[in-house]
Amino acid sequence: MEPRKIAISIVLCGVVTFALRVGTFGQQPPVPESDLVAILKSDAPKGDKALACKKLAVFGTAQAVPVLAPLLADPELASWARIALEAIPDPACDAALREAAGKLDGRLAVGVINSIGVRRDPQAIEVLTQRLGDNDVDVAAAAAAALGRIGGEKAIAALRSALKHTSPIVRNAAAEGLLSCADRYLGEGNAAAAQQLYDLVRSADVPKPRRVEATRGAILARGVDGLSLLVEQLKSNDKDLVAIALSTAREIKGPAVAQALVAELGPIAAAPQQRPPVLVIKSARYGAGDRWVDVTEALRAAVRNNSLQVEASNSLAGDPAPGVVKELQIVYSLGDQEFSLRVKEGEMIRLGEGGKPADPRQAAILEALADIGDPAGIATIVKAAQEADWALRLVAVRLLGRLGDASAVPVLVSAATEGGELAQAAAESLVQLAGQGVDEAILKSLQSAQGPQRVVLLQAAGERLLGAALPTALADMNSDDPTVRTAAIRALGMIVPLEQLDVLIARLLKPVDDQDFQTVREALTIACSRMPELDAAAAKLMAVWPKASTRVRIAIVEILGTMGGQAALRGLAQAARDSEDEVQDAVTRVLGEWMSADAAPVLLDLARTGNPRYRIRALRGYIRIARQLDVPLNDRIAMCRNALAIAQRPEEKRLVLEVLRRYPTAEGLQLSVAQLAVPELKAEAAETAVQIAEKLPASDAAIVAKAMDQVIQAAPAAEILQRAQVLRQRTRQ
Repeated sequence: MEPRKIAISIVLCGVVTFALRVGTFGQQPPVPESDLVAILKSDAPKGDKALACKKLAVFGTAQAVPVLAPLLADPELASWARIALEAIPDPACDAALREAAGKLDGRLAVGVINSIGVRRDPQAIEVLTQRLGDNDVDVAAAAAAALGRIGGEKAIAALRSALKHTSPIVRNAAAEGLLSCADRYLGEGNAAAAQQLYDLVRSADVPKPRRVEATRGAILARGVDGLSLLVEQLKSNDKDLVAIALSTAREIKGPAVAQALVAELGPIAAAPQQRPPVLVIKSARYGAGDRWVDVTEALRAAVRNNSLQVEASNSLAGDPAPGVVKELQIVYSLGDQEFSLRVKEGEMIRLGEGGKPADPRQAAILEALADIGDPAGIATIVKAAQEADWALRLVAVRLLGRLGDASAVPVLVSAATEGGELAQAAAESLVQLAGQGVDEAILKSLQSAQGPQRVVLLQAAGERLLGAALPTALADMNSDDPTVRTAAIRALGMIVPLEQLDVLIARLLKPVDDQDFQTVREALTIACSRMPELDAAAAKLMAVWPKASTRVRIAIVEILGTMGGQAALRGLAQAARDSEDEVQDAVTRVLGEWMSADAAPVLLDLARTGNPRYRIRALRGYIRIARQLDVPLNDRIAMCRNALAIAQRPEEKRLVLEVLRRYPTAEGLQLSVAQLAVPELKAEAAETAVQIAEKLPASDAAIVAKAMDQVIQAAPAAEILQRAQVLRQRTRQ
């Protein structure tokens, strides 16, 4: 058995023992110990004996030890006996385990030694020391692990000797044992004794993981004086030692540790290098025809190390145009040059040129400084975000998002104007900043910022939901700078209250240009959807309907569809009767995707009396509600009846049959049978009727009999006919 597994098994044994003592059996009435002992003495099956041992772990006393001890030599019952002996709180158990440890071999010996480790019996040190020299390395390793759990000077002396064992397995187990003893010393406040053992393992011929663990302990045991050892590991070429040094630094924390890491980081200054042109995703959309989804932010987030590699696929934005081949359209810049690109669905796109990656060691030190949170470390991260190489700046900018305070605002704002991945990370960090005074710093900076910085601050104010930025955003939506104007409108979408929603609605009616219209529409969608009073917001939108252009009416329809709610539904019902074909198209499309059953009456009315061009779409939306949404069963079947009465084409009737199969009822059976008269549906109707009939209760036998007679008369396919005949015969019994 591998030494690590030996140690783990010791722990698991202890956990099982504890669970048995306080767990399920502990909730039951006591079992007479004499009965359990009698089972172990009898010729009962070993399964019964195993269960008796398990119960003795809860109810056993010293009286059970004489019958449990012999079982330690039984390969089938040894583990069950040990469970009981580990749990019974009596020294007799220790004596039995010690005796067995001196006699048994192989896996049986390993098991007993593990149990001794669980009970931490100091009187077992002598026998365990003897077993350290066992020819079976698994036994010797188990003895070393148990000695480590027991601890004390005698155990440590034995483990010191075992560090020189010829077997690497035993040396590893001895090192683990010594580390356990050292950890115990450190926990008790005996740092000097702990340090001695840690240093011993560090210098021993043991596997690297043990030396790494010992290095951590050696640093902690030295206290303040351990910083020099920590720094020594940071200078190492061994990544594991560097990692343990940084992990230990996080444990120690404090100004001294932070200053040591700052010193080891080295000077923060950009090295002379030719940085590749920055890749900036200007805009991107995915779809086809008139169905597109903006995926700009998704692509920006996918940029890594100044390059983008992504597939044009539905993973970017769902499936905005089902049934057709879509494409990804991108506008991007590399340095000072702007490009546009169209990529068909399924094709890969590769843009940009990767820069030199950040020094892993420096990046790791910055991350450790962020976790430590000392002011000196934070100041260094801020400096790195301003002055380091581009790749290390990127690391620092991202770290500032989770630890920065108000002082980080100007640094992040500046970085957010540089474009590309760095700007994206800076904008995200600016939103994430949680330190004291951050909101105030953003608002103050917004008062005087111009151009790109004002854009960044407006975006941050919106994302952070800073209502205090409302006056500035309202003023800036009329800025001469189109980028500022756009940022202000987007911010308003996130912070404008219901009382001032009319400002955005008025702008939708009279936009500056097409881009302005799209931005306002997106902002209104966000604003209306987050309003606590959805109906009031919907009423404001519908109030401008009479004077709205076709384009605006379509936008209102789409916003109402995103909002949901009763007022929005009433608005859509009104919009569905609009004289413009394009508006009716938009309404039926939105209603067809409505996510609550209350749209059913509106869709049914449109399917019956609406524009003939969109009746099928309305009917399919109605059937979708019956098929997918939460509707009482009686209402669902009634909807199927309504749909069948309206449907003119077999395609929609097939959809209804599918609903009836999903929700089998006697009435649904009758509706299915009625479709046998439609030649194009005879096969599907017969199969549906049989499937429903097979699931109906005996109380519906008469209805099933009549329906199966009709199916049989329709002469369906052989397999369906046979099932119908079986059902008909069953109703006669």
